[in-house]
Amino acid sequence: MAAVVLACKAAVAVLLITAGGAKLADLRAFAASIRLFLPVRSAPWRAVAAGLACGEAAAGAASLSSPQAGWLNLAVLAICAGLAAVSAVGYARHPGQPCRCFGSLSERGFGRGGIARSAIIAACAAVAVIPVRPSLLRLGSGDRLGLLAGAALLAAAAYTAAAAVGAGRPA
Repeated sequence: MAAVVLACKAAVAVLLITAGGAKLADLRAFAASIRLFLPVRSAPWRAVAAGLACGEAAAGAASLSSPQAGWLNLAVLAICAGLAAVSAVGYARHPGQPCRCFGSLSERGFGRGGIARSAIIAACAAVAVIPVRPSLLRLGSGDRLGLLAGAALLAAAAYTAAAAVGAGRPA
């Protein structure tokens, strides 16, 4: 069972890092998606989008590099539950509008498939909350730094891929 819990934890962390990095490549489009949910007209939408994308990537990187932090599992679960709620509300209020969940890497709009995918991710995050033996989570400082470096590379790769895909699309 511990292998399943740790696999879910790693998978969700990698998804958060990738999604956050990809969103940073096109903050204008991600900000437009955020505006669908908030009635405030004059807000610093790109700053809000940047904060959410960075927070998502940071939560994933922290979760990946500090698997023993139980409170972090709950924070990641809350993030994933929030993303599932956004998916459901987006489908109810703005079906077909692009969600930009993975920045320019996804052209999918709010729909049933997105709700199902986000529910699966939230379920994986819920599994990741299950405690495992502390001896399975023991990482040294070098291990943590290596995982953080890997997370940074993953975010940079997602950013680069999303920027390249976005550059090929008409504005």
